[in-house]
Amino acid sequence: MHSPFRPAAPKSLSATLCLGALLAVSQPAAATEYGLGNYLLGYSLPMTGFTPPPGVYYSNTFYLYSGSASPTIKFPLGKHLDAGIGYSIVANISQISWVTDLKILGGSLGFAALLPLIAERTTASLEFVGRLGVQRECSRTGSTNALGDSAYAAFIGWDSGEHHWNATLTGFAPTGYDSSTSISFTGLNRPGVDIKGGYTYLSLQTGFEASAALGITINAVNSATNYQSGDELHFEGALMEHLPFGLAAGVGGYYYQQVTPDSGSGDRLGAFRGRVASIGPLLTYTFQQGAQQVTVSGRWFHEFDVANRVQGNSVFASLSFPL
Repeated sequence: MHSPFRPAAPKSLSATLCLGALLAVSQPAAATEYGLGNYLLGYSLPMTGFTPPPGVYYSNTFYLYSGSASPTIKFPLGKHLDAGIGYSIVANISQISWVTDLKILGGSLGFAALLPLIAERTTASLEFVGRLGVQRECSRTGSTNALGDSAYAAFIGWDSGEHHWNATLTGFAPTGYDSSTSISFTGLNRPGVDIKGGYTYLSLQTGFEASAALGITINAVNSATNYQSGDELHFEGALMEHLPFGLAAGVGGYYYQQVTPDSGSGDRLGAFRGRVASIGPLLTYTFQQGAQQVTVSGRWFHEFDVANRVQGNSVFASLSFPL
């Protein structure tokens, strides 16, 4: 192999470094592969511990996320590179839930399926300084519109007066688009399961709500990249005040911590345990449309205290009703 520092070919050297580094950031480059997880943080707020009466329910959620990550990594040959990656995600998420009449351990058994349609845009940028002190910059952008990874859940819900709690097991199927030749994607190409417990206290006298949920996502290896993402612990919480005329307002947030390191033969960057926290306002309104009860809700979360993960802002707008 010829030396990459041949003075007769500075443009070829720059192009090679840009291509190699962009391939590095478009592949695993943050906590868990792509710096994102299968579990959608903030999606289940508020009333996360409440299970409705037996029946079939439908919800449609518009989701918008804009975030970026700028890890500093070492490139071979002693180069120090600052690689940046940004995501813009717009999704329409359809969910259907069925709460059965069956009782298990005194709780109501239910099932749910979630299917997202996603438009995703990825921008990767690179800035580096070579041994001769020459600064170089390059960037690459890709976009994809496709089906995302689907999720399937089984849950059991209990209630006792003003107290409501449930346990949920969710499986994630890699049905989204993911290609080794594209930096944009709508799926993470890694199956996984999530185990979560939720609790809601809702006062029938004052309308005060306190909800919280704690869960862990266990990831399988990405067979295309041989990258094993670590296990992810997540906590979500909300405080709301429900008013007599159907309006409820409050604040909520989530905390995420990767508890085991990334690994596998495709992991070139080490453990990269991630962390992120968020907080933001929540608003819901429930009204009667004929004989139908309809709930609309909006949530905004601003992320902070981030380590080795994408950081940004997310917006949810949901419409739900029984069928």
